[in-house]
Amino acid sequence: MVLVSTIDVGGNGLGTFDISYVDPKINRYVLSDRTNASIDFFNATDASFIGRVGGFAGQKFKADGVTADNTISGPDGVTVVNNKEVWAGDGDSSVKVIDIASFQVVDKISTGGKFRCDEMALDAADHILAVANNADVPPFVTMINTDTRAVVGKIVFDGTNGTPDATQTGIEQPQWSKKTGLFYVSVPQIVPSDATQGGISVIDPSTMSVKATYPVSNCTPGGLTLGPRDEAMIGCSGAFTVPPNTVATTQSVVINLDNGNIVANITPAGGNDEVWFDRGTKHYYLSARGTLVNGKVTPILGTVDAVTNMYDGGVATSTSAHSVAADKVSHHVFVPIGLIPPGTAASTDPTNPCPTRGCIAVYLPSSIDADDGKLAKK
Repeated sequence: MVLVSTIDVGGNGLGTFDISYVDPKINRYVLSDRTNASIDFFNATDASFIGRVGGFAGQKFKADGVTADNTISGPDGVTVVNNKEVWAGDGDSSVKVIDIASFQVVDKISTGGKFRCDEMALDAADHILAVANNADVPPFVTMINTDTRAVVGKIVFDGTNGTPDATQTGIEQPQWSKKTGLFYVSVPQIVPSDATQGGISVIDPSTMSVKATYPVSNCTPGGLTLGPRDEAMIGCSGAFTVPPNTVATTQSVVINLDNGNIVANITPAGGNDEVWFDRGTKHYYLSARGTLVNGKVTPILGTVDAVTNMYDGGVATSTSAHSVAADKVSHHVFVPIGLIPPGTAASTDPTNPCPTRGCIAVYLPSSIDADDGKLAKK
């Protein structure tokens, strides 16, 4: 990967943010920008800033005024519905609907929780959005009909009704498969007494229930993206010391969605939040800001060839780089980067490409390796 440009978002710069998303059909990249309490819009082809829609919670802090409180901050998860609307979670347990044409918030849907609506995924066949309230105790997934904007179901992850007990550890990224018609949700910890055991829960939207949970060890599943061959990349967020190793290591994991079998362990990249599968280049991109190299945090944008599930290398990013999305048409890979707070030594984030104001770092594949598939036609 090669850093080809950076985008200044204007306003107050970019300090804190959450999930991002690309819709190639409308040529838009959107970002949940907490610094400016907004959803930011970008042209995915020429990598330019278009504008923002505000009215979100922004970055909130705990009583000390210094420590971030992400449980009530927003915007958080974000996706595009019908190529016409942006749906974004906010810190007040609501999902806000933005009409792209008018650049206005046109609806606010409560999920009935106390804390933020986080990551989300769209069932395009049944017009159902699944959104995770990861900070509520117990956490839950809310199903919303995107035509009527009515809540049609809720699944509580408390160890009952076939769900794992994620009461104290929350839930993370959902995804939906067009082929299976099922949702898949990352669960950082599925055994309350064992931090090494996480999993991927399978949700049937027709019954609004969890039908299976695939265990994944030494991972702490965070980000999740669906790739080819009924496979998925899990962005593992945790670090573990696995014998015979004596130093903690990180990884990312590819699983088979039919049975939960582990297909590949990608050990050069880990400590992820969001991960993305790009159908244009047939690569996974990993926001691997917590990658450990000989026990040292080494933030990278990791790249994995989804054809072979082989690691294709990484490029230095920033300790703040936990979000990533790619455009299959232009092949731009967008990585938001947070500014280094005033008074903080630059040495805390030495590879940050935009330390004073933050930015969107834009990358392109540097080459097509011999083991890679050909780029998709534009």
